[in-house]
Amino acid sequence: MNIKEITDEIGALYEKMKAMVTGATDSGTPMNPELEVEYEAKNKRLTDLIKLRDQHYGLLDAQAKAVTNRREAIGEIAESRQLSTKRTTQLENTLNGDEYRSAFLRFLTVGHNGLNSNEIRAMSEGTDGNGGFLPSQDFYAQLIKKRFMTNAMRQICTVMPLGTFKTQITVENALGTASYNQESTGLSDSTPTFSNITLQPQTLSFFTKVSNELIEDSPSRGQGFSIESILADQMGRTMGLAEESNFVKGAGTASYQPLGALTANQAGSTVTLAAAAIGSQVITIQKLIDVVYALPRQYRANAKWIMGDALFAKIRAITQTATAAGYAPQAWSMGDGRIEGGEPDRLLGFPVVCVADAPAYALSTIQAGFGDYSYYMIGERSSISIKVAREAYLANNQTGYFAFARNDGKMTLPTAQVHLATGAAS
Repeated sequence: MNIKEITDEIGALYEKMKAMVTGATDSGTPMNPELEVEYEAKNKRLTDLIKLRDQHYGLLDAQAKAVTNRREAIGEIAESRQLSTKRTTQLENTLNGDEYRSAFLRFLTVGHNGLNSNEIRAMSEGTDGNGGFLPSQDFYAQLIKKRFMTNAMRQICTVMPLGTFKTQITVENALGTASYNQESTGLSDSTPTFSNITLQPQTLSFFTKVSNELIEDSPSRGQGFSIESILADQMGRTMGLAEESNFVKGAGTASYQPLGALTANQAGSTVTLAAAAIGSQVITIQKLIDVVYALPRQYRANAKWIMGDALFAKIRAITQTATAAGYAPQAWSMGDGRIEGGEPDRLLGFPVVCVADAPAYALSTIQAGFGDYSYYMIGERSSISIKVAREAYLANNQTGYFAFARNDGKMTLPTAQVHLATGAAS
């Protein structure tokens, strides 16, 4: 279903349900059992459609931001060539057109040296500052969609374009104070404090080799099977997982990585499990409750848990079984597993975001985070650059494909998050 069909059905269902309720109200009697069953079925369908609509909007928002990044990349190409405004518009139209898309597909198939003169001319328009080429609009849209759906952090954090090599963001560290005072009593000075957070793009690289037989045979396998769709899918998923891992536990600029949300000093406070051997570390419901209430109240309304599947499995086990750790079957609820536009699993009423590459379960390590992750900022510099190396792997009859993206990430307000950590050895 497209978004128009979804919204149209939502509107039609709402009107039918409204008429059923109005009829019951006007008659002064409840709906009969048959009407109640029908009403509940419509209500369930309405709920599902609203979730689907919200998922569409989340994806559209991600794609819109990607389009902005691609447009900025085109602007950088135009600026490097000192093009006029009119010529820049012509360049954007060219790079969004069918000729460039066809040339880019041929570029993926045969490499730059296999292009004819018209294709070389078209591809030269998309040459970026990294010596690679700007992806075609369709290829980029598919890649971005896969990256968004694979990377849970992109679905809950704030994404912004970086206009320069380094971007400073001013954040408020502490509020001023207000108080009631007796008349003619002097007021004490209270000044809010601010600091600067610097986002500096780090380079994420992708490399894969594809057999030339697969490349040559792909057109004969049907419209849905093409080297373009294979690469866009693989680049999107692989880069999405790598980004998610580093947005969770990246070591920061010194290691040429984003600074992950579950790294030291990225939270306002830490709740630690009791000291014990790692196999004996006991996660109690009380500790989880301590995490929730250690987070300042103003950040709880939009708070979420971040953890790995292994840790969440341990938590679910203690909430289902009557043990000394604390039997609390109501502490978690199972959803449909979707973060964006769905109903995720919940712990103590808050959504749980399970990431693929969580910190290993070890002594004295941060295991989970709880907070408002709209304060985790993902900064993106420009678009994705694509390179093809055909001759380098001729000995194995393969073609190499490279993709490069530049981004950074960190908590702009650590007090908006609380960490849960394992204790030391007892």
